Amino acid sequence: MPRKQLSNIELYLLDLGLLVIALSWGASYSLMQLIIQAGVTVPLFLMLRFALAVPFIFIGAQIRLRKITQGELVNGILFGGLLYAILTLETLGVKYTTAANAGFLIALSVVIVPFFERVFGKRKQSKLIYCTCLLSLVGGGILSFANTGNFGVNKGDLLILLAALIRGFQIFMFGKQTASKPYSLINITLIELVTVSLLGFIFVLTIEPVSLRFIPAISLNAWGYILFLSVMATAFAFLMQLYAAKTTSPTRVGLILSLEPTFAALFAIILMGESIGILKGIGGAIIVFSALLGRIAEGRRYE
Repeated sequence: MPRKQLSNIELYLLDLGLLVIALSWGASYSLMQLIIQAGVTVPLFLMLRFALAVPFIFIGAQIRLRKITQGELVNGILFGGLLYAILTLETLGVKYTTAANAGFLIALSVVIVPFFERVFGKRKQSKLIYCTCLLSLVGGGILSFANTGNFGVNKGDLLILLAALIRGFQIFMFGKQTASKPYSLINITLIELVTVSLLGFIFVLTIEPVSLRFIPAISLNAWGYILFLSVMATAFAFLMQLYAAKTTSPTRVGLILSLEPTFAALFAIILMGESIGILKGIGGAIIVFSALLGRIAEGRRYE
């Protein structure tokens, strides 16, 4: 089905919406650090974040539960499980590394996707794609060196790298599972977010039920951060992405969202008082450049 032709004003508004997503995702690493520092545990944070986001998805998408198919339910649960693993690793990772590092390293998920497509999808890749993968690994190595003074990986960076690996696999699987099937992406997204919320609740009950008593003691600032992540970085971000994917090119969407690591570094400086430094700046810039180059190369394959 051909994409709807948008006017220049509509395109500018769409780009603005995508820019808001990149900003909110970039801010999320610093905000997660502040939430964890406020005493909110990782399972409790994920439960609250996604439980608050689900009603906004319902309102924004006007979902009717009876229209959800079995395939959408199964895929939503699958992607929800993967998303819970990604977010758990990210939230734990920012406890042990800087918010800027987290933002830069998670961008590696973009250049990991072609490897999954080559191994599991049997899809040949251009030499440029492999070059961007190698270049991004160099950037990651420079980041680690800037952090530790050697080329080893600290605990936080390793957790973020694992999150990037799973995120890359999730992107690959999402494309594979939904490309040729008449699934509603909004329905899948709703089930995905509900699954994350339920998993958070299950982990809270089984691992740390005492943390539920902490909810009334959560500070207003922490509630504000959680609400921002629920509404802007989750509900709005998912709905805006789905709308953008239907109305414009994947390359346009991807290029704007690739600004996430840059905003992560900016918020790390503003909110957390982090110092980027020359080496970390170079490493991060190499990763962002690799992600941008990879997205452009992928976009040309579909033109």
